[in-house]
Amino acid sequence: MDWARKVFVRNAKLYEQVLEGMSKQGEEDALAISGLLQERGLGSCRVLDVPCGIGRVGIPLAQLGFTVRGVDYSKHLVDAANLKARRLGVSKSASFSEAEISNLESVYQPNSFDCAINVFTSIGYGSERDDLVFFRGLRKVVRKGSLFLISGLRNKEYISRNPSQNVYEESERLLVLDRYSFDPATSRESGSWRFYLRLRRALKWAGEFPVDIRLYSRRELAEMLEGTGWRLVGVYQSFATKARFTVKSPVCALEAEAV
Repeated sequence: MDWARKVFVRNAKLYEQVLEGMSKQGEEDALAISGLLQERGLGSCRVLDVPCGIGRVGIPLAQLGFTVRGVDYSKHLVDAANLKARRLGVSKSASFSEAEISNLESVYQPNSFDCAINVFTSIGYGSERDDLVFFRGLRKVVRKGSLFLISGLRNKEYISRNPSQNVYEESERLLVLDRYSFDPATSRESGSWRFYLRLRRALKWAGEFPVDIRLYSRRELAEMLEGTGWRLVGVYQSFATKARFTVKSPVCALEAEAV
């Protein structure tokens, strides 16, 4: 995961601007997650946001009445999240810590949470073994019957049919151009993220970072989750729409239950 640390740790100030540009989407994600938790009888429950970034989803959830704890291995992003929580007056219900997501049991006691969320995902940023360690460790800090909500996960079945992808993300201060190419032999998507700062009407080059992401099919994810203490109970295009997931969906949202 060295490429990920280069982006999220060593260039965290730059990536913070990407996340700030997604604040409105974070609020919308929080509303969708809140609605789902309410439907499941988990209103005002204890939520673990992992990885939390700058708290763009965790903080809105705290504003909606949930108790949120967040973990990220980027100290800069964690500090930004705690500062934002204090500024918005929710620091008692939303707090964030620097830690490895592969070692959650060193930070939290068993049965500490009723729900865990992974939004915009970090799944596939390392190896399949890394993801299994994460799923297994996460199960140890939530109670039986807790939910694990994953959203924004790129769909291997769609990408395998559309192996070359050019995507852009845009905010007031930043433009990010994503280029991907999928290798079906390894199930990995490689490419680059190119960052440009907006200076009035001009763009200033800010850096380029290689990316290397392991993609999963719905079946592969179900098997991994079920082998680490979870049961897959729902797959959607997004939690906001609850639209039925198909192989033609570019991204997916998964709902799993701790067993």
